[in-house]
Amino acid sequence: MKKKLFFKIVGSGPTGLLLSIALAKFDCDIFLTDLLTRDRLIDKDKTYAITHSTRKILTKFRLWEKLEPYLFGFDTLSISDSVTSSITNLTLSDLDDDINFAKNIGWVVKHSDLMNIFFREVDNYRNIFFMTPQKLSNKKILFDYQFFSTGANSLDKKMLKYFDIKKSYNQSCLTFKISLRGNCEKRAYEIFRKEGPLALLPLGKNLYQVIWTSNTLKSIERLNSDKNFLLDNLSTILPDQFKLDQIIGELNIFPVSLSFNFPIFNFKKLVFVGDAFHTFHPVGGQGLNSCWRDVNTIFDLFNKNISITKKHLIFFKFKYFSSRIIDIIFTMLITDFLISIFANRNLFLFPIRKFSFLILNNFVFVRKFILNQMTKSLVYSRIK
Repeated sequence: MKKKLFFKIVGSGPTGLLLSIALAKFDCDIFLTDLLTRDRLIDKDKTYAITHSTRKILTKFRLWEKLEPYLFGFDTLSISDSVTSSITNLTLSDLDDDINFAKNIGWVVKHSDLMNIFFREVDNYRNIFFMTPQKLSNKKILFDYQFFSTGANSLDKKMLKYFDIKKSYNQSCLTFKISLRGNCEKRAYEIFRKEGPLALLPLGKNLYQVIWTSNTLKSIERLNSDKNFLLDNLSTILPDQFKLDQIIGELNIFPVSLSFNFPIFNFKKLVFVGDAFHTFHPVGGQGLNSCWRDVNTIFDLFNKNISITKKHLIFFKFKYFSSRIIDIIFTMLITDFLISIFANRNLFLFPIRKFSFLILNNFVFVRKFILNQMTKSLVYSRIK
């Protein structure tokens, strides 16, 4: 008789929760743990951009239809360069035929809505156990494999003597919600500025999430400034059709970096997943989407076997790393390229920036290639 496997998932954010749901479909017990309580994990004022590759992954795990009522889709993506006064609008006509049916370029979801849906799904599984680290340690379980989804600044990597390859942008993102006056379109915005990109994601009628990237000191200064002053400052750099009303909810700030957790090729039965494995600049909204592609890969590697045994787990980390490396490196290069070219006022780069928008506005195949790479990634065709 085959022995049931025991898996430990450290970190119960969106990545850890989706991983627990995916692994629970196999003959194993999942022990999900976090330092924060369930309520504190849910109650965070954040939003996420959702791509078509993620839509396909969530559909695969039967979560898309449960999450769909809480999603706000956008059918236009406006990309502009404030330094060269260039602009292009990507629309539904630029999507490939196999995803055009969805009638959205992408979606936006609030963190609290997402976490509520995921925790409800976790509650449906009898083999997922959510508990504190102290309670779990008291159980004295010998785990067959451990997954760490504890974020970009995970202390577990230092404790376990894993190391990151890092590039610091000396930037931080200031995020908050704004309400607008008038009727606003279902349009998302990516505005390249010399201090960093500014993204605007629609959350509902006359409500947008602002993701404002700048150098860290400037971001901290804005975080501590008066809200009316911040609103006036923001109004000077937004598109003309935006008539700002007020800032809604809290202001949050998080550092920006590019990192890659290079695995130590030993036979320890543990891997890092999501932001603990890799981080990118938030330009293009690839962060959480790439984390969930990690989860999809883990599920597929286990699903190849009729039954998972301890023998299969010996080489799991090598298969996982080799399966994810191309997509991760590609995403790193693209996001870093965009920041290197468009987040500055380097006069030598002006011709490249102008020419880039000239190509986008005059060649449909270039627009389609860029948009579909952003929303489908390299793995879309492999998601079954």
